[in-house]
Amino acid sequence: MQAPPEQLGSFYLGAAYDLENGKRTETPITYDARDLVTHAVCVGMTGSGKTGLCIGLLEEAAIDKAPAILIDPKGDITNLLLQFPELRPECSTQRQDSRGIRGGHC
Repeated sequence: MQAPPEQLGSFYLGAAYDLENGKRTETPITYDARDLVTHAVCVGMTGSGKTGLCIGLLEEAAIDKAPAILIDPKGDITNLLLQFPELRPECSTQRQDSRGIRGGHC
């Protein structure tokens, strides 16, 4: 299945899985960004897909420019930031330098 077109505020997580046929369907599974209003935690057993789920959510949040604070004691997810160099503080359009000029050259 090809991912659906990007929609602001809709986080694409993957496709539905048909248990009877043992196949992935063409039905996209999305998460409404408005549901992420306070805090979230992802827990599960080793190998259950926590890191994959969190990476998917964080990628979608970064695409939508939604802020995120991440606590990642094992360091599994922090390398994701390498894929979004424009999220470095010096690249922010909200930041002003000492002359009052906004943004950076990223």
